[in-house]
Parts: sequence; structure tokens; C-alpha cells
Amino acid sequence: MIVVVLSAVLALLVAYAVFVCVSLGLPRRLWLAFGPMSLERVPDRAARRHRDRVLFTSDEPCSWSLPDPGRSGDTAGAGGTGGPLPDSWTARDIQATAGRLAAALRSLGLRHGQRVAVLKRNHFDIHLLHLGVVRAGGVACPMNGAFAADKVAPYLLNIDARILFADPATLLRVLREGGTPGGVEIVVLVGRVGEVPEADVRELTCALNGTTAPAVHWIEDLLAAAREPVAAIRRGPREPLYLVHTSGTTGFPKAVILRNGPQSRAMRGWLCYVHVSPRRDRGYLAVPNNHQAVILTFNCMLLLGIRAHWTGATGRDFDAQRTVAELARERYTGFFGFPITYTQLKDVPLAEHDLRAMRFWASTADAAHEEMIRPCVRVGGTFRRLGLPVRGSVYLDAQGSSEVGTPSVLRYYSPFTRHYDRRIGRRHSAPFGPKVRIARDGVPVRRGQVGRLEVRGGTLFEAYWNNHSLTYEAVRDGWFFTGDVARWSGGHVVQLDREVDVIHTGGGDVYSLPIEERVHRHPAVFDTCVYGARQPDGTQRPAAAVALRPGVEIDAARLRDELNALLTTAEELVSVEIMPWSEFPVGVTGKTLKRAFRERTEPAPVPEANRPVALQAAPPPLVATTSR
Repeated sequence: MIVVVLSAVLALLVAYAVFVCVSLGLPRRLWLAFGPMSLERVPDRAARRHRDRVLFTSDEPCSWSLPDPGRSGDTAGAGGTGGPLPDSWTARDIQATAGRLAAALRSLGLRHGQRVAVLKRNHFDIHLLHLGVVRAGGVACPMNGAFAADKVAPYLLNIDARILFADPATLLRVLREGGTPGGVEIVVLVGRVGEVPEADVRELTCALNGTTAPAVHWIEDLLAAAREPVAAIRRGPREPLYLVHTSGTTGFPKAVILRNGPQSRAMRGWLCYVHVSPRRDRGYLAVPNNHQAVILTFNCMLLLGIRAHWTGATGRDFDAQRTVAELARERYTGFFGFPITYTQLKDVPLAEHDLRAMRFWASTADAAHEEMIRPCVRVGGTFRRLGLPVRGSVYLDAQGSSEVGTPSVLRYYSPFTRHYDRRIGRRHSAPFGPKVRIARDGVPVRRGQVGRLEVRGGTLFEAYWNNHSLTYEAVRDGWFFTGDVARWSGGHVVQLDREVDVIHTGGGDVYSLPIEERVHRHPAVFDTCVYGARQPDGTQRPAAAVALRPGVEIDAARLRDELNALLTTAEELVSVEIMPWSEFPVGVTGKTLKRAFRERTEPAPVPEANRPVALQAAPPPLVATTSR
């Protein structure tokens, strides 16, 4: 009898495990993950698999389209439906558009391996443009539309871009702020002539006119001339397909070389750790589409056939209230955003919205704070969809960087998670991801000791473009320093700080991220930035800039006292500055620039005219001497 009962229980467990695997789409994802993978083939494979099913939509129509949708057919054999609809795309739409863009680029003389920059406002069409570049044999160089104007020309010259895709508004912004499209030979304006104000067209024409001015084309004119889409040029695993820039939070943005093989391996990992089903899930993405993690996500979702909505609002223009209402109304099952979007979402009462369909939340770049994660995992229907009477969802936090090409570590949070404390993931937590160590001077540290977080593996970048010195500084014997300092705790990596943001006090180093975790718990705090403020004796002490929640009134002195009651003596804040959140200095990916706060406390340089003249000894006489 016992054997019969145990057999029945075992059969039920096996049946439930199969049910869970199928519900999460695991068989299809693993089949793709362990099959052949090469990025330039993704649009063709997706077109064969998903055909005319609408996969992607956007909340703002595309500013251009294929002028002649009746002449779309793919020379590689897959059919197409023609140009994309104004705000929705099927797999065949994407394939046909990439093919026509590749044909247009070849007509401009693009040679194999040449760099093509994409500088435009955040929109889904960034993915269409970089697919066309890769298909044509070029190297796609997507840039954030908020790229600083004075850095545009140096960056384009560094990557030696010959062609630049830019929308008129972004290019005008760069020109008006004193920037130039440094050194490019061809500018392709992404938009329709009739929809751009004539005054802007005249201003662009005058600004780009000159002896060394680039040739200017409108994208739809080029696409009309390129009557037929072309097949993708086969790319080898060692070939660079993308140059993506870093966030620039510590200085000038660096161009990271992403090769086909490592990024194909990163796609395999994504298919393993992102538990979505093409049949049952629908995502909402509020992300910068030029970012490496987003390009990786786009390729994986296209290959897998995940339906998703893409919004262009990602930073301070992100409307958290409207987004949550849309998540509830349209019954989305997943949301992907960067930490700056979760900062805003934490101020929305999620429990007041019908989010029973939500299964997962995802974030990357910086690891999120506990106060951003907890409200998300308390709502949703992840476990009810799996037959369990538990309310809540899962939050996937993927800590990584463009140089690593995939998460260094990742962690799943749920309503059952008890320990946060900046524990961002275990060793080997990212499938197909890198090896991880915490080391000092190349020697792994013991548990509890602080060291540099370093990684190595098959997804790792090989170099910064045209910058050997920074590459050699970042990589030591094959191990890449992520820029983070951390320690081990219970098998978890505990992220303490960026190395450049460590606060060097007179009593030793203090770390800003654990302080921020506790500052965020104060009910008056909407967002904060903790940094090292320079003191008269040359040391630093922790200080904080704080943005208050709407409607909260509290003075800085009282807030500092209440926050210091939550901190240790070494962590106590020397000052608290209350300021509007709109005045927080942020980088292009939404990261708060701590160096901007830190630099305000540094002593101002003494003007040359006011410096005391040092007395110098007279130079020795120019005579020969003899030894005795």
C-alpha cells in the first residue's frame, strides 16, 4: 500500500513538474538555446517561425516606413508582408525592413566591417536600423539619443563611423548645442520630409553645408531606391557586430566591442533564465533601445516570438501612473525597465490596481534597492498561474554591464524572499554566463573580506574600440574588473559600491549603497544619492541628496537626524540636501551621477594669477666638473 501511495505521489509531482515546465515555455526555450545560434540569422529564423503574427507594438508610430510594401519578398526564400505598420510589426515585417535597409546601405557603398552609427530618440525603430546594418555586413553602433552634444564628434571619430542614422530633432539638438556629426561622410535622416517643419529642414541644411559636409539622404528615399531586400551576409563567431557605449558615469563613454559568438552565447543564457512563454506571456518594455542588454533582449524575444509593447519613455519622462494603469488594463504579464523606472514605480500604490496577470518584473544595469523590489513582488499571479494559492510575482534583477555581455550574477526575488542586504546573486547564477570572483591584486579574498568583483567567460568583451590602455587596465589575466567592490556572504555576492564611489573617511572606507538601502526605507524619501563629501582635512564623509515624496514636508536637519538614527556611527551623514528629483544629475541610462555631487565638495582650483610664486634655486653653472 505504501508503495502504491508513494508511486502516486511521485507521479503527481512529475506531472506537476511537467505542467510548470510547459507553462513557462521551457521546452521551446531550451530547444532554441541549445540549437544553432548566429545573430545575423535571427530575423530570417523568426520570419519562418512566426510569419505574420504581430509580435511588437509601440505607443508612438514610427516616423518612416517602407515606401513600396507591394515589393517585399526575401531573396533568402522567406516571404514578407512589406513595410511595417505605423505602430506594430510582425516577424516578416521586421525581416523585410532589415533586408531593404541592408540593400540601401550597400547602395551607399557600405563595406564589410564598417561602422554605422545610430543616434536618435528612443523608439522601437532603433532595432530595425541595427538589424539592417548587421544584415548588410556592417558594425552597428547605436547611441543614446541624449548623448552629450560636445561628446558626439569625438565618439564618432573614435569609432570611425562612416554613416550616421539620425532623426532631425536629435541632430538639430546636437548642432544647436555646439556639437557636430564628427567625420561621418553620410547622414541619413530618419523621418519623412513632409512631417519635419520647413524651418528645421533649412536649419539642418545650413548647418551641414560646407566643404567637408556629409552627404545627406532621407531614409525613405534610400529605401525607395532599394527595391528588393537582400539576404544577410553570413557572419563568423569572431566578427564584431555591435559597438555599444558605456553609460559614461565615470567619464567619457567607451565603445565596447560585441562579437557574434559571445553575444550568441548570451542569447542562449537569456533563453534559459528568462522564464517566459510565447503562448501565454506579453511584455511591456520601458528601456533605452540602444543598450546592449536591450538589444540582447530584442533578439531573444524576436527569435522566441514573445509579444511585447515598447514605449519610448524611459527616464524622467516615464509616466509610472499611466504605465501601471496600462499594465492592469491590457493584462500584461511582464515589465522590463531600468532602475530609474522602478524608482518611479515604487511611488505608485500597486495593490490598488488589478495586476493579477503580472508574472514577472525585470531590471538590469544597476542592481535595484529593496524598497523598489518589495512592492512589485507583492502583487501579481505568478504562483496562482502555477496552481498555487499564493499571491505575488517574481522580480528578476540582472546585475551586469555591456563589457560582460550578459549578467555577471542574477537573482530572482519573490514574496518568500527574506534576505536582501545588497545580495545580488550567487556564483554561476547566470546560465552560459561568466565565472565570478572577488579578489585583491588578482588573489581571491576570503569570505567576508572586501575586494573587486571580477568575471571571465565566453560572453566577455575582448576590448574597448581604439582604446588599448583602458582595456589593459580593466582586464587582468583574462579577468575583467566590473568596477564594483563586493564581498561574499552565504554564497551570495554582496554589492557594496562602485570602486570610484567608495567613501574614504578618516576611519576607513565606507560604502554608499548599503547606506542608500536604509535611506530609502524612510517614509519621506522618494530617491537619494549618497556620496563622499570632501572635508577640510582632506578625508571624505558620507553625505546625501534626497528627493522627497510628493506632499511630504520635512526640513533637512530633522531628516538628517532621523536618517542617522538608522545608520552606524561610521555611516552617519554629515549633511543632507533636499532637492527636487528633476535636479538630480543623471546619465543617459538614468543612473544618478554621484561624481557630480562629489565634485561640488571639492575645493575650487586657485586661479593661476592668484597662485603664490615659488622661489626657485638658481640653476647650476654650465661648467664641467672633474672627480677627485
